[in-house]
Amino acid sequence: MSTKTNTTTTDPGEVEKTPFYDGHGTEEDPFVVEFQKDDPGNPMNWGSFRKWFITSIVTTSVFAVTLTSSAYAVSANEVFEDFPKISSEIFTLGLSLFVLGFAIGPALWGPL
Repeated sequence: MSTKTNTTTTDPGEVEKTPFYDGHGTEEDPFVVEFQKDDPGNPMNWGSFRKWFITSIVTTSVFAVTLTSSAYAVSANEVFEDFPKISSEIFTLGLSLFVLGFAIGPALWGPL
């Protein structure tokens, strides 16, 4: 990653280097980060194995969460047997909130 360094001295024997990027970090003038050629921190320079490994981890995570939601729905009979005072509305509420989290979660967490 190409960064300029701004050297500041806090103590005569100690030199602190802080990264300096072009821009001010505002919406009008955002920071500009440029990668150097053959920079190992640039995802475009990663090997195929690493790219596919990360892709498979993310894909497996999404698949596991999807299976978890269906496992909850299939377990209705067992939940009713273990918790006799629970109503079908309460069970449906749990499933509905889980699915609602699928819908709203990415919209809330994505920008962060």
